[in-house]
Amino acid sequence: MTRTAKRSAGFTVIELLVVMSIMALVMAAALAAKPKVAAIRVSSVARSIADHLRLARAQAMLRSSETVFRFDLETHQFGLPNSMHNLPKGMTVVTTIAEGERHGSSGDIRFYSDGQSSGGQILLMLDGRTARIEVSWLTGEPQLGH
Repeated sequence: MTRTAKRSAGFTVIELLVVMSIMALVMAAALAAKPKVAAIRVSSVARSIADHLRLARAQAMLRSSETVFRFDLETHQFGLPNSMHNLPKGMTVVTTIAEGERHGSSGDIRFYSDGQSSGGQILLMLDGRTARIEVSWLTGEPQLGH
């Protein structure tokens, strides 16, 4: 009588260790990428806001009339009053604007037909990352800073 060895239907210890090692590497890579994601997100939102500010300035100059860019801190929205956009969840915003442009939880940066503006500063923060947008009252031009 010859005996044949039955093979087990499970995994070997080596196979389990290899899979666990791969999972640990993937998790480490995901954790290392998180700060980069926050930095990219803050930067992209800052660029979007700066682009909308430039649009408001261009509209004021093109139409020869005042155009308002609004920031609503209660609803976490920004943009032209007829075209508001949402900010990402968890993003903190601090605005410094002219006293006459504050209206409760919202505030405006006003652009005039000659390109000038009421000026202001917008600070965006998310997971320790920051971006700053400054709007010159003299030129009305928004500038990105970090």
